[in-house]
Amino acid sequence: MGSLKKIKDIYSYINLMGIKWFLFRVKYEILKKIKYFDFINRRILSKISKYEKFEKSIFYYKKIDLVKKDIKSDKNFIEKANNAIQGNIFAFSNQYLNYNKDNKINWHINPVTRVEAKKNLPWNSLPDFGEYGDIKLVWEASRFPQIYFFIHAYSITKNNIYKDSCLEQIDNWIEENPYPYGVNYKCGQEITFRIFSWIIALEYFNDYIPKELEEKIVKNIYTSLLRINANIDYAAKSVKNNHSISEATGLLVGGLLFPQFKESKKFIKKGLKYILNETSYQIYSDGSYIQHSFTYQRLALDVLSFLFLITEKKDFLLPDILYKRHKKMIQFLYSFIQKDGWLPNYGTNDGANLFIVDNSNYRDFRTSLKFAQGESDFFNIKKRSNYTLEKQFGFKEGGYYILKNNNIFCFTRVHNYIDRPAHNDMLHLDIWHKGENIFCDSGSYSYNINKEFKNNFIGNIGHNTLMINNTNQMEQVLNFGWSNWTKAKLINFEKDYLIANNYAYRKNFNIIHQREIKLDIKQITVKDRIKNIKNKTNIKQIWNTKLNIEKIDEYTFKVANCVVRSNIKYIVEKSYISNYYNSYTIGSRVVYETEIDKDFEIVTIFIFI
Repeated sequence: MGSLKKIKDIYSYINLMGIKWFLFRVKYEILKKIKYFDFINRRILSKISKYEKFEKSIFYYKKIDLVKKDIKSDKNFIEKANNAIQGNIFAFSNQYLNYNKDNKINWHINPVTRVEAKKNLPWNSLPDFGEYGDIKLVWEASRFPQIYFFIHAYSITKNNIYKDSCLEQIDNWIEENPYPYGVNYKCGQEITFRIFSWIIALEYFNDYIPKELEEKIVKNIYTSLLRINANIDYAAKSVKNNHSISEATGLLVGGLLFPQFKESKKFIKKGLKYILNETSYQIYSDGSYIQHSFTYQRLALDVLSFLFLITEKKDFLLPDILYKRHKKMIQFLYSFIQKDGWLPNYGTNDGANLFIVDNSNYRDFRTSLKFAQGESDFFNIKKRSNYTLEKQFGFKEGGYYILKNNNIFCFTRVHNYIDRPAHNDMLHLDIWHKGENIFCDSGSYSYNINKEFKNNFIGNIGHNTLMINNTNQMEQVLNFGWSNWTKAKLINFEKDYLIANNYAYRKNFNIIHQREIKLDIKQITVKDRIKNIKNKTNIKQIWNTKLNIEKIDEYTFKVANCVVRSNIKYIVEKSYISNYYNSYTIGSRVVYETEIDKDFEIVTIFIFI
């Protein structure tokens, strides 16, 4: 019975993703089986060898004054740079990951489990989920965030140890990662981010890089561009998210900055074609984003901002539609930003912080929005005067809705999924008061953990919504997929009022969840109506918080300066709150629970005192 259900869920997932997606995945698996990518790898190596033997060297870089000479740096970067010299890389804005082994950085090790990925196998023979655990942790050092630490530390101290360490680590990476071997060539987006970091290093330390090392760096960049070019369709036709935007940008940027490569014109043409196509459907018309994640959207925004910086430096004219899509993304994210720069921890959060140009926390979106508008204390960039922003409240296509007044900020989601969802979070309600996130989204924590623990973050119980009969709104398929994509309908929305239906439980139980939210000056009233009840049904109304709970009675509790009461009893459970990737703290999950056999309404009132 379980196997049959699993097959049905997989079939549903394939049907939702579309026949073109399925056929591409089948084709891709066949290509892997027949060793097609081994052939691609040999062809790339043959090109490199031919250049080295018969051509005048093309492996050089011409500076374009990308980075300011006088960078405004924070002294905290000195500590991060000193740690990076020892192989301790500051990651995800909150922790050091130790890659040191035998007094050198091990570019293939998971710094948490200390298990190494095999470095003698080509990238196409290595699994996404291997014995090394979370592959993101292996990749983090090879994204080279430490380049920014070294640049900032050098700008403050002028101590050559930071310049030398930066160049030595790049040199060592190239020696320890010969193409096509190891996990660091596995993902085209990761390769792109490494190219971006190395370009920054080539710019800032240009006067100090020996010619031999410059040739090594540029040769690896060329190899990497060939690798991206050969497999970008996997990102565009299978992954279908910010990976394809990043890889296409990598090709376009690489083609512009290295015109001496024979393929550069093809890189530019192909990169632009893919960017136009991928942004056309990934960025919704209201500025929201295909991945249903603020962090992932910010990453795509940063990539486009960097593209604009490069193209403007190289006098390459981009179609105006890209700037329009970019501006819509800024407008969308700006609408959710709080006074400290944070946004709700909504959707998948992988800790991405692409350009570490200042010492701000990656949860602070202000630096990215500033960069997107043409302002930076790090990059030489011109301000875009036509990027005037106004905060909006409703985003119909993406299904995001904000209710707010002077002190209270709420946000919820009402959406019919047409693109792959990530979390069970329909009608989740994020509640902020005077800039503090009182009731929050639990975050993501890690992609590679057991299914049961992962459910604490991506399941219903990680979100402030309703759970029926202890089931999720959707059924999980494989590692990142869901069947039975949630449908919802907005009935009415105003600045201080929303009512909507969630149909996630209609298929299994024929139940409709209707949520009504009313915002007053010092109060929020939430009415959850459970309709079409025919049999005994378990209902849980869930509220996650990282703050302490003070019990008042069986129906009432206090958290911070908010008193919450309802018409049914509650219990308090342990919750796991992940504000940063690869990290979580213990919080509280308040559950108002009841058993019903007919239609029912839960009325919950939040009073701010």
